[in-house]
Order: sequence, then structure tokens, then C-alpha cells
Amino acid sequence: MTILERTIFFTILFSVIFSVQFVVYKTFRNYLLRKNLDKKAVNYLSRTPFLVFLIPYILFFVTRYDMAILPDWLNKTVILPFFVFQGATIFIGLYLIIGKIIKLPFVLINYILSKIKFLSNKLESIKKKKKVVQFDASRRKFITASTTVVSGYAFVGASVGAIQKDNYIVEETTIKIPGLPEEQRGTKIVMISDIHSGPFMDTGLMSSYVDVINDMKPDLIFIPGDMTNSKREEANPFAKSFRELKAKYGVYATFGNHDYFNDVNYIGDVIKNETGIRLLRNEALLIDVNGKPFSIMGTEDTQDSGGKSNPTIAKYITQTVQRAANIFKEKNVDSATVPKILLNHKPYVFDDVTDLDFDLMLSGHTHGGQVVFFKYGDINISIAATVHKYISGLYQNEGKSLYVSRGIGTVGLPLRFNCPPEITKITLM
Repeated sequence: MTILERTIFFTILFSVIFSVQFVVYKTFRNYLLRKNLDKKAVNYLSRTPFLVFLIPYILFFVTRYDMAILPDWLNKTVILPFFVFQGATIFIGLYLIIGKIIKLPFVLINYILSKIKFLSNKLESIKKKKKVVQFDASRRKFITASTTVVSGYAFVGASVGAIQKDNYIVEETTIKIPGLPEEQRGTKIVMISDIHSGPFMDTGLMSSYVDVINDMKPDLIFIPGDMTNSKREEANPFAKSFRELKAKYGVYATFGNHDYFNDVNYIGDVIKNETGIRLLRNEALLIDVNGKPFSIMGTEDTQDSGGKSNPTIAKYITQTVQRAANIFKEKNVDSATVPKILLNHKPYVFDDVTDLDFDLMLSGHTHGGQVVFFKYGDINISIAATVHKYISGLYQNEGKSLYVSRGIGTVGLPLRFNCPPEITKITLM
């Protein structure tokens, strides 16, 4: 990002955050005023939490959002509660705003009627009726109670999400590859994505993931993007930890949108020179897996993070698949007998490229929603679910397979809710 782009981004981001929190503040203050408390007490009780939890922003400015340089006790006693407060108040604020949007048509109708004298008098007489008064009182009690429940849920959920954000799950799945040679059946792939080396993913934590993956003794390891979070310097701790990854037939990676935030070529050079990871930038490889050819393709990404199909990425995939076809022709290899794995960070383009010659696309980017308000079976209620249908897990379309990892890192708020980090173990059949 350029300085101008970064300034615009953070201006919009903090404007939204502070606006949502102002709604929470005003609602909380009005609630206290209705309790007939002393005005000084109301000011103290309503303003203190918001002022206290603004202090960490000063730390972020001084440290340039590098939490690694802060002592552990400060991260646990100040930074973690700060993010819990931010996550909870944003959730509560959105709940309140949605309520206001639902209420808006009735408020407008009431306003219009109040401007017409005859209807205004009629409306006032209706409001004074006993049943209407009782209903209105009951409605207010329900709104207060529901807001209290939502607030409690938000703070408990944010606290649990922050504490358990690194409690990973190994997801195991078997994926059928058409024409897979007998010699390659049972090939074990381990995928890890969206590491986001940075403030909340240090070398110690990354090394612990590396140990888990190595203990699984994979044949192949794939990393489909977002190895860093927002700074080029984050490539160094990533390399320090992930240089220890070991797989029988190699470790392969592609860039994700976050890797483009700051000097992607520097990040690429660090990975190339300091790790054994083979970085694929619109490249296709034909390797030997158990005596038979095996195709691995990896594409570049773009800096945007939206859920729309991206023609640039579709072009990258088309070019990369064509490069694989050229290799098959050059090596006199029958494409139908070769498993073809495509690494592409964002899954949103999947439906646009199913006519191309690949078998399995491996993606990340979505974090599975990261904060999932409700999940049951295939139902996923999260912000990610409003962006696109491909959120996490295995999908299939026109004989092609797509697997979307929840990733292991976090973006924005360092918390996960109903969405644990994921190491994916895929067995090919």
C-alpha cells in the first residue's frame, strides 16, 4: 500500500469502528439516564470504559502495530482486553444499528402522521389506551433484556475467541482425483494457509505449527497464500520458522492478497533464499511422486480482498494451466493420467475456471469467517458468508474439487469464534 492508500484505508476503518462504538456509548448512556442516576455518575460510568480502551491505540501508534516488541504481561493485561472490548462493542453496535434500521420505517410513519393534526390527535389517543401503554412497556423491557443478553454473549464470545484463537483442529478429508494412478493413491497432502506472520503470529507459535505438520510426515505441503500480514519485515520470522517444514516431495506456496500489501518481491526473495519452500508465481511444475508424474500449479493474487470474481486472477489461472499443458506436451505426458493440483489464494474465482484442466484447487483467504455468529452443518452466519458462498471445507463443481481452509492466522481482531484454526490433511484417492 502507498502512504495515501494506507491513510485512506485506516481513516475509513477507524471512522466505521468509532461510529459503531458511539452508538453503543449513546445507548448505554441513555439507559443509565433512565435509571435516574446522578448525572456525574452517568458520565463516569458511561465514558470511563470507552476512554480507557482508547489508550492502547497510543501503543499501536508508537509501536507501529508491532505487538512483538511489547512485554508479554502488557499484551495479556492491556492488549488482549482491548481487543475483547473492541470485538464485543462492534458486535453490540451492529446489533443496535440493525435494530434501528428495522425500526426506521415505523419512526418515519409516526413522524409523518404527527405532522397531520387530525391523525396526530388520533395517534396520541391510541397511545394513551391502557393496552397500548402496557404493550409499549413490555416492548421496552424486551428490548432492554435482549440487548443485555446480546451484550453478555458478545463479551463472553469475544473473550473466549481471543483466548482460544490458536486452538487448532486437524481437519482430515479424502478427495477423489479422476484417473489417479494406483501408485499415487493414498498420497498425503498437508495444507496450511493464512499464517499472517505479524503482531499475533510470532516465531514461537509458527514453529509449533511446523512441528505438528512435520510429525504428520506429509508427502506434500501446500501453503496457498497470506504468509505475511502487512509488512515486508514479517517475512523474516516466517522464514525462520517455516524453513523447518519437511515433506517427502517438497513444500509449495503461492502469495495471497496480504503478501502484496508491502513489497511482495522482497517477501518472495526472503522465502526463496531462506527457506526450502518452492514459491509458485503463475508457474506450473511436473514432479515425480512415487514414480509417476504429478502436476502442481500456483498463481499470483491481487491486493483486493472482495468476494467478486476477479478477471485478473482468472487470467493468471488460465495462463498457468496452459503452461502445465505445454509441459505435458513437451514431456509427452497424457494429461488424463496426471493429478493436477492448483494453488490459488482466493476461492471466489472457482466457478469461472471449472472448464480448465485441473482436478483440485486449494485456497484460503476466508478464515472460515473467523468470527462465526452461528454455525450448523452447512449454515455459516458470518461476515464471510455475506461475501461469497465458498467459505470453508470441500466444494465440487463440474467434476472439479475446491478445498477452502480456515487458515491459522487472524486479521483485524485477534480472535476466532466458532471457527478454530485449521491444519488440513488431504488423502488423494
